[in-house]
Amino acid sequence: MLHAKPTNLESTRMYKGFTLVEVLIAVIVLGIGLLGIAGLQLTGIKNNYTAYTRSQAVDLVSSLADKMRANIGATVDGTYIATSAANPGFDCSATFPGAATSCTESEISQVDLFSWFQLASTSLPLNTASPFSITCTTTAGVEIVANAAGDTCPKDFKHTITLNWYEQDPDAGLATKSMSIDFQP
Repeated sequence: MLHAKPTNLESTRMYKGFTLVEVLIAVIVLGIGLLGIAGLQLTGIKNNYTAYTRSQAVDLVSSLADKMRANIGATVDGTYIATSAANPGFDCSATFPGAATSCTESEISQVDLFSWFQLASTSLPLNTASPFSITCTTTAGVEIVANAAGDTCPKDFKHTITLNWYEQDPDAGLATKSMSIDFQP
C-alpha cells in the first residue's frame, strides 16, 4: 500500500480557522492592555488635579502673608484678623499712585482680603462653611480670632492663615483639605 503524501492544499485545510483564534486572543490581550493604560491615565489626571489645587492653596496663602507683611501697620492693628471678606465698596488701587486721597492701612487690608478671597473662590472649590481664617496668637498662647476693639497683633505675635477647600479623597469621598501658614511679620 502506498500512502499518498498530502498536498499543500490538503495541509492548509487541516488548520483552517486557526489564525482567527490567534487574532481573537491578540485582540482580547490588546483590549485589556488599553483598559490598563486608560486607568493609568485617569489616575494621573486625578493626581495632577490634586497637585494643582494644593499648589494653588500654597500660592494663595503665601500671597496673603506677603500682603500682610507689606501692610504691616494694619497687620499689627489686627485688621487682617478675619473669617470672612466683605466687599469694602471701594478700590484702593484706583487711588494709587499720586492721587489726592489715598486709602488708609485699614482700608487697604479690607481691599486685600476681599480681592484675595475673590481670587481664592475662583481658584479652588472652597469649603463654604469655613473657607478661611486669619488668626493671631500672643506670646502667652492666647489666640485672637476676631478683630475686637483694642486687640493688636504686634510683630512678635504668631499669625496663622488657614484656607479650606474640598478635594476628592479615594477613601472618604469629598473631604475638606486645609492649608495653613504660620508667620511673624
